[in-house]
Order: sequence, then structure tokens, then C-alpha cells
Amino acid sequence: MKNILKTSTILLLLIIVLGSCQDKTTQQNEEHNEEGGEQEETSNIVALQLKQLEVMNIELGTTKQVNLGSSLKVNGQLELPPQNMASVSAIVGGRVQSIAVIEGNYVKKGQVLAQLNNPEFITMQREYLSAKSNISFLEQDYQRKKALLKDGITSAKSFQQAEAAYNEGKSALNAAKSTLQLMGINISALENGKITTTVPVVSPIKGSVQNIQINIGKFVGPEQEMFEIVDNEYLYLGLKVFEKDVDNAKVGQKIAFTLTTRPDKIYEAEIFALGKAFDMDTRAVKVHAKIIGTHDGLLMGMFVEARITTSSKVVNALPNEAFVSEKGLDYVFVQKNKTDNKIEFEKIKVNKGISDLGFSEVLFIEKIPENTIIVLKGAYYLNSEMQKSEFGDDD
Repeated sequence: MKNILKTSTILLLLIIVLGSCQDKTTQQNEEHNEEGGEQEETSNIVALQLKQLEVMNIELGTTKQVNLGSSLKVNGQLELPPQNMASVSAIVGGRVQSIAVIEGNYVKKGQVLAQLNNPEFITMQREYLSAKSNISFLEQDYQRKKALLKDGITSAKSFQQAEAAYNEGKSALNAAKSTLQLMGINISALENGKITTTVPVVSPIKGSVQNIQINIGKFVGPEQEMFEIVDNEYLYLGLKVFEKDVDNAKVGQKIAFTLTTRPDKIYEAEIFALGKAFDMDTRAVKVHAKIIGTHDGLLMGMFVEARITTSSKVVNALPNEAFVSEKGLDYVFVQKNKTDNKIEFEKIKVNKGISDLGFSEVLFIEKIPENTIIVLKGAYYLNSEMQKSEFGDDD
């Protein structure tokens, strides 16, 4: 009996001890889980100083409505109609005395670009004044002999000679006057005795100075190009559509395009003309499209990557640089809190949809407020910064 009681007592003590250990282990596990849960929650937050955003080239914004439906992929470049481009040269040769513009300047039609000088300019003005003085004598002689011929006092031959001299003098005067006007010389001022030693070179169109091929003191001939002016307001797309895809391109179709130098910005255009002949070398037809909206950042000759829309699907999208991928999952960073010198971002999981033109459809797993600020560019650097914090690297 004593043995049984002794055995029972030992078993009871073991049960109490084991239960106590289990409760302690459970409590430790719960505490560990709570700590782990807190760490997991805070590990999705990364904070940066505002000055770091600029250093890391991080751009912020919101989702954008982008048409990522079915489309025809084509390439091309930005072009200008010939009437909106001008190669500027001098009417007559001369030495460059001054240049009034630099490349990139906007100029109006008729604005002076440079001044040329040449002793020949003075000679031409003097010849005009001589011709104008001479024409008065020739006209008087012509009128006098005309009257004498009527009265039978002079011969027809003498009258004809006076008439021919008068007509030739008029032609010479008009030719000299037209040349001086083309040169930009003020005829009224010249007739009042003001002879100029320089002539202006002016822009025949409005636009921007694309190229300058002269310098002070350089002598330029009348055939030599001095400036190139382009009016980028009338830029359009010149796209190459291959023979097999021609039936998919029609006047009025919308086009989305990006620059090869700036793939994160989408521009819009609309087809206004289709070529009527194939380029035999490329087996492609030229398609022309008018640019819709802003022309900012667009310059003649830039290469573009374009999509001719064949079926529409407008989605919420972000630039591809807004996404980071880990273990087959996609994430983006959204702004949480902002102070005067600090900003916090949260890394959230999303689903990534169709992609094109440097953008991808974004599907938020959990609904976020409208116009939430999102990291559009530099998500990779934010993710690296977060990982540094997780590993305890404070540098």
C-alpha cells in the first residue's frame, strides 16, 4: 500500500513539473511569435530622408490610365514637313560681322540671325543711286524725242534709240532695287543718302535654331548654308509598317509611342495618312501620324517605338521601374507618412498584369485610397535600403 502511494506521489509530481515546463514553453513561444509578428509588420516599412530621394533619383506619382490592349508594334522617327524646315544662306557673299543667335534659340520669321559685310555692298548701293539719277535723264530724252517725232522734227531711228535706252535704264534700276531689297537694305533710307556697310541675314520661318555653321570673320558664299531652322510645332510620326501588317493600319487609328531615350513617358498620336508605295528595300509602307497633346521633349530625328492600337484595354498601370520581384511575387512601395525632413514607404504585394511600352498593369491585392502616392522610379533602391536595415546595416 505504501509503495502504491509512493508511486502515485511521484507521478503527480512529474505531471506538475511537466505541465509547468509546457506552460513556460508555450509562454515563450507566444512571446517569440508576438515579437516576430511585430518585426514582420515593421519590416515592410522603410524610411528615408527627403534629400535621399533626390540622391537616389526616386520619382513619386500615382497610377496612370494606359491602353495596353492588342496593338501592332512598329518603329519610326519624328519628322517635319519640308515647309517647316529652312536652310538659311546669304543672298550675296560676305564676311560674317556678327551672329545674333545660338543653337536652341527660338526665332521669329524675319528675325536677324547675323550681319555680313563686303565692300561690294557699298558698290551695289552706289550703282543703284547712279541708275536712279540716270533714269531721270533718259526719261526726259525719251519724252523730248517722242514729241519731236510727232512734229516730224527728229527721225524715227533717233526716237527708237532714246526709247531703248530709257527701257534698258528702267530694267537696270528695277533689277538693282530688287537685289538690294532681297539683301535687306532699306531703299527709302538709301535714297535719302544713307549707305549701309552691312546686310542682315534673316530667318525665313519661325522656329528653333538647329544648327550654326559660321563664326565671326568667316567668309560665306551665296550657296553656303549658314543656319538651319526647324519648327517643331509641326512634328509628326513617320512609321514603317511592314507589308504583312498594312491591313491593320487605318487612318484615324490611335497610336501610343515612347522615345528610345525616355521610355517611361507615353505620347499619343493619330494616323492621318498612309503611304501608297512600298519601300522595296524594307518592304514597308510609310505611315504618318499627327502628335496629340504636348510636344515637350520631342525633337526632329528622334527614334520612337510605337503601338498602333487594334483593340482597346485601358488599365491602371505603373512604369516597370515601380515594381520589385521577390520569390515570384511582385511588390510596389506606397507612401505612408511624411514629415518636414523624412518620408516613410510601405512595401505592399500586388499582382502584375500585361506589359508594354515600359508600363505594366497593376492589380492591388488590398484596396488602397485613390491617388495614393507610389514610387514610380527607384523601387529597386528602396528595396535595397530595406534589406540593409533588416541585416542591421546602419551605414
